[in-house]
Amino acid sequence: MGNSIPKDVQDAFYRVVHDFGVEKLAGMMGMSAGVLYNKANTNDTSHHKPTLADSVIVTNLTRDFRILQAFAHSSGGVFHQFPDLSDISTDALLIHIIRIEKEGGDFYRELHGALREDDTISKTEFASIEREAHEWISAILEGLARLKEMAK
Repeated sequence: MGNSIPKDVQDAFYRVVHDFGVEKLAGMMGMSAGVLYNKANTNDTSHHKPTLADSVIVTNLTRDFRILQAFAHSSGGVFHQFPDLSDISTDALLIHIIRIEKEGGDFYRELHGALREDDTISKTEFASIEREAHEWISAILEGLARLKEMAK
């Protein structure tokens, strides 16, 4: 599951199914391995393609989120899984809020560093800025998830 995120949803389906094990997953899904091989085959141009339900089932059974990540990417977005924060204490929540500010600082530091010399951003600098932005957004979303759990 630590593999790179495929840009194509069909490729992601193929990789998730094959990395997990076609025969094992097909048995868990209640279908023959042959049918699952056909659905995952990226070169097959027939109607044997995974349905949206297949993608949901595969994701839930494997706990591999590359299909969701590829779908989000193809739509210009990103996928973020909320962690289980149900047992977090108030002190831990305050520490998390501080983490949000730290992540924001990291983002602005990367941005400032990229623009400081020449007011341009290289591809390498953008990759660092984007990574910091995702970490900051992730921290904010995790904090919101915890606050939502606390709301009555």
